Amino acid sequence: MAEGKAGRLGKLLEMPKDSVLNLPRISLFGNLQCCVENHQGILHYNAEQIGLQAGNYRIYIDGQELVITSLSAEAIYVEGRIGQVRYEI
Repeated sequence: MAEGKAGRLGKLLEMPKDSVLNLPRISLFGNLQCCVENHQGILHYNAEQIGLQAGNYRIYIDGQELVITSLSAEAIYVEGRIGQVRYEI
C-alpha cells in the first residue's frame, strides 16, 4: 500500500498515522461509550444512529438511547447502548 509523503514522514518521525494523515480514531469503552477523534461534523443524529463525516469516511454508530455527551472540533463522545460502529468510504 502506498503511503505517500505524509505517511513516510510520519514513519520517519515515529508519529501516529492518524495524526499525520488526519484519519479518524475510534475508541470504544465497552458498549457504553464511543469516542471519535478527527471528525468533521455530524451528518445525522437520533437515539438509534449517529452519522459522522471524518475525512473521506462516514462513520455510523448504531445502538439504543444514544446521546452525544461531548462535542468539540477534535472529538465527539457518544454514550448509550452501542450495538455497532461501522464506516463507509
